Amino acid sequence: MNRNLFVSALAVLFIGGSAAFAQDKPMDKTDEKKVTTSDGTMKSKDHTVVGTVNEYEAGKKIKVLVGKKTHSFALDSKSVNTTVDPSVAVGTKVKIVESKDASGIKTLTVNPAS
Repeated sequence: MNRNLFVSALAVLFIGGSAAFAQDKPMDKTDEKKVTTSDGTMKSKDHTVVGTVNEYEAGKKIKVLVGKKTHSFALDSKSVNTTVDPSVAVGTKVKIVESKDASGIKTLTVNPAS
């Protein structure tokens, strides 16, 4: 009985630990969703990047290293609503979400990665 309890506890710890570890990994993911409204079917798109900031000019641009690839984002575009957490700096790990909703409104959000 103690052996079953130990194995169960170990399985929970392993599964939970691997899920927590997976959040810290660099990531580059795109999700598309179709939204049906009275005007018809529209698409929304989210592009999420988790990586380390290797270049940052406040209000202008940010470059993030994801694995071996660098992603660049303009922070001064007039057609994009941009929000950057004030704690973002070179060397910090960030999560960037670039999205376009069904209405065509674009947003870019930069926050520290957890």
